[in-house]
Amino acid sequence: MRKKTHGSPRITDIWAFKSSRSKKRYIVEVEGYEHEFYGLKFYWKGVEKSKNRYSLLTNDYEPRRIIRSCIEIMLDYFRRNEFSSFGFIAAPDLAKDIVDKPVPNGNRRFGFYKKLMLRLFGDNVFLHCADISNKFYLMVNRKQLNSGKITLNKIEQRINETYMGEFTINA
Repeated sequence: MRKKTHGSPRITDIWAFKSSRSKKRYIVEVEGYEHEFYGLKFYWKGVEKSKNRYSLLTNDYEPRRIIRSCIEIMLDYFRRNEFSSFGFIAAPDLAKDIVDKPVPNGNRRFGFYKKLMLRLFGDNVFLHCADISNKFYLMVNRKQLNSGKITLNKIEQRINETYMGEFTINA
């Protein structure tokens, strides 16, 4: 399913999949931006009305399966367009989830995503960048960078405009 954000060039594709283990349905929102850039967000359908839907844990202990499904979606976009780049923000852990298990920087997701993306994609096709303080992770297509269509400074500027924040990308 595809929806267009009113007054914005952003297009959002909605994907859904069902976990083979827990049988829960997950929703993946893929926001398309200029220069073949895609931002992914996902959540369990059972919490779609919650303002914390991206942070809520299901405690089904299957993050690899869920992230792998998101990666398959990324690969689908990449197969259709070899200039695709990707990014995501690791949703913060909720206070109730870290009481007994404190983690550095208060976010388990960011470290997990970073390690997994580097391991699975390496750095030949994508330049891996991050803003650690904001838990923002990018996989910038090297062909796009080499073409001069995009630069890290332009990406950083666009992210700051879109999210009205102070993001600083470090490669």
